[in-house]
Amino acid sequence: MSKRLFLASLIAFGAASGAHAQIAAEHPRFCVMNVGPTQMMFSAFQENRTDAIFCQSVAEAGRTLIILDAKSSELRDMKIEARVLRNVGQKDWRDDLDANTIALLPAGKYLQTGGTTSFHADLPKDGEYMTVVRAFSDDGGKEYVGQYYFTVGGSFEQNVAAGGAVAIASFAGLLLWRRGSVAKPAPKAKPAASAARQSS
Repeated sequence: MSKRLFLASLIAFGAASGAHAQIAAEHPRFCVMNVGPTQMMFSAFQENRTDAIFCQSVAEAGRTLIILDAKSSELRDMKIEARVLRNVGQKDWRDDLDANTIALLPAGKYLQTGGTTSFHADLPKDGEYMTVVRAFSDDGGKEYVGQYYFTVGGSFEQNVAAGGAVAIASFAGLLLWRRGSVAKPAPKAKPAASAARQSS
């Protein structure tokens, strides 16, 4: 099964289990981060715990599958490195990088085939985290960086309900986003969903 089909099956399965959720879900556009001039969709899945798909709020600490999906052909041609970091209020994500890194996907061309990759992160406790994606060209002349902020914890029942509900919207949202029809999130005073840096 391809990674894209795997992602779609996860979302569809989560949609089926969360069809009766009665709480407002995050709009799929808030699951998107800017990586330089390109975009990538973030989602998280906690195997053997719930069938829900999470975005800005993950239900609880523990082993979590991080899923990254890119529609840009430029991004698919680049190597990517991804990290999950503790968000401890650092001014720059590179501050105390080794100490704050929870999980690392080493640099590689993971997006070439289907535009989707995934890796596991063992989230140690409730709190705030960020996923940082670095994309760079083979010659090192071009580099994009994207940051996606998310929280872990809160009410498990509410988060699972939200995860199930957002799965319903995300399945359609992913298709629309791939076609360029989902708008970017509005800027916020304090980044809550995404931030990006581009250097060349």
